[in-house]
Amino acid sequence: MEDTDLANAAPEMALILAAGLGSRLRPHTKAPKPLTKVLGLTLAERVVCTLLDAGIRRFLVTLGHEGARVRAHFSEIARRRGVTIDFVDAKNWERGNGASALAAKGHTGDAPFFLVMIDHLFDPKIARALADDPPAPGEMRLAVDRDKDGIFDLDDVTRVKIDDGRIQEIDKTLDDWDAGDTGVMLCTSGLFEGLERAAASNKHGLSDGLRELAREGLARTVDVTGLSWLDLDTPEALREAERRLMRDQGRKTRDGPVARHLNRPVSRWFSWYLVRTSVTPNQISLVSWMLSCIAAGMMAFGGYPALAAGGVLAQLASIIDGCDGEIARLKHSQSAFGGWLDAVLDRYADAVLLFGLMWHEFAATGASLSVVLGFAAIVGSFLNSYTADKYDGLMAQRLQGASYFRLGRDVRVFVIFLGAILNQPLFTLAFVALVMNVEVVRRIVICARADAK
Repeated sequence: MEDTDLANAAPEMALILAAGLGSRLRPHTKAPKPLTKVLGLTLAERVVCTLLDAGIRRFLVTLGHEGARVRAHFSEIARRRGVTIDFVDAKNWERGNGASALAAKGHTGDAPFFLVMIDHLFDPKIARALADDPPAPGEMRLAVDRDKDGIFDLDDVTRVKIDDGRIQEIDKTLDDWDAGDTGVMLCTSGLFEGLERAAASNKHGLSDGLRELAREGLARTVDVTGLSWLDLDTPEALREAERRLMRDQGRKTRDGPVARHLNRPVSRWFSWYLVRTSVTPNQISLVSWMLSCIAAGMMAFGGYPALAAGGVLAQLASIIDGCDGEIARLKHSQSAFGGWLDAVLDRYADAVLLFGLMWHEFAATGASLSVVLGFAAIVGSFLNSYTADKYDGLMAQRLQGASYFRLGRDVRVFVIFLGAILNQPLFTLAFVALVMNVEVVRRIVICARADAK
């Protein structure tokens, strides 16, 4: 294969520098840095999962401090995640991260490869942005952030001076600088030549090697300003990482108004604790469904106290129902089966809740209207869920991820909750039946117009 073909080849491997001691994290944890946990996952597993999201399935890990323990942990990750992880012992790792990277020479192949730090969290879009602008033979690309105000630890960031996309200087002590180093880069084997030249001058930092390449015009940048990244080398940074993960990965763009403004803030609080346990998303889905069934039984039971208590429990179940997706995203454990199971259980929960409300009214009054409205509410709810995928897909395509008007399960359950505590079961059934069926018609009209264009 020619050099130009290699340069244009999609990266298939990532080099993870995991040899360091992580001394500044020692007050927080006694585990090796790769085994430090952030919201239920170790740094090692988080970086592998992030690169998996970017399409990488083959990894090379440099080992140093507590190498045997780190190797065993990465091997377990490889088994569970279905990826390939090889290892290289960085004998001179104590000299610096450049020495750790240099130990991988001869193990990365000819194609471009990602190089990342074990203690950096970053958006997978950063890796994709690098892959879209691959380095020429002998070059490397460094992802940089020009938003100085948005950098978490400005005093510790590696600073980069840039001229027309090329690195002019890189160091933590620069006074005149343009961007911060995110710690994510796409390299060729030319990286090792720069590291070797730096090592010959007794300089063993990764930045030292990049500086050597920069002098030859071989180190370029890719601007990823606006994308999330964080260097986790202090307890304060770990706390910031947890805050960002809860904010960024614990949210959905398809939330309805009740989920966005009421349910989600509470469910995140639950998820903050649940993510640190062994509870799985599917187990949470089952718990939410069981709570809904209990709520339906309470509402069906005669008397206002049982009706009100059932409504409160139904709303609690709706809040907990948001935790399964949050935990799945935070732990990178999303699955097609899990999403399908959650949807199936939600439909069962909707049916039993509306049936419980209908039965309460029918048992109290004997009015056949309650049965008609209950049937219409259940049908409307089912069709509302059935039409959601096409409608959400269309809105996402039109609005590029921005929020949009959506009436879904969060509104439906909240209305049931309000109707129960206000002791208005018949009015609630009528309202749900009307609103859900009108929403279905609205979606059909919108999708039909879009299809006609």
